[in-house]
Amino acid sequence: MTATTESEYLIISNKEKATELLSITEPTEANIIDAFIALHIILEVSLNTLFRHISMLSIKKDIDRLEIIKNIDAISFIDKTVLFIYDSKFNFTSIEDATHYHSTIGVLKDFSSIRNQLLHGHSISTISDEEGTRQSRLKKSLNDEALSGQIKKLLFVFEGLRFYVDCLESSLTTSGKAAFKKAYLDDTFIPDRYKR
Repeated sequence: MTATTESEYLIISNKEKATELLSITEPTEANIIDAFIALHIILEVSLNTLFRHISMLSIKKDIDRLEIIKNIDAISFIDKTVLFIYDSKFNFTSIEDATHYHSTIGVLKDFSSIRNQLLHGHSISTISDEEGTRQSRLKKSLNDEALSGQIKKLLFVFEGLRFYVDCLESSLTTSGKAAFKKAYLDDTFIPDRYKR
């Protein structure tokens, strides 16, 4: 029997950071930037870890586990989500819900947009000249309304993937599914004011 331990520090620490940042009633631009980054880290690390664990359950080959992990980790979290939704076996409780949550794929791609702009150094600028005052596209996104929209996307992705995990046909027990959902798809760290 093989025992594996894995750090969940990035998920836990960024949930704490996000809770703190999202509790600020009048966030600064810096608070909003930090919140966008924390939310993205939570989502990406959670999904990568969830899908790595689910994938490992079905590996029946005598291959080094670290080699398998390395290969699984080379796939983006969005591609892992697509593969999970399309290639897993499910026993759907509702085809309408399965169809509704299929849009998780598009929401994930949209969710990544702001983080990508921030981490790739896109301009956060305001220019005032003879044409007036204009803001870069990213600067326009750094407000509470855009942050609320980002949170709604994260909540939808977690909700949809909890549905898919519940319907997953695998060796996972009901308590195993509950443990995965609690560890990787739990959204209780988001303050209630964003859940309305």
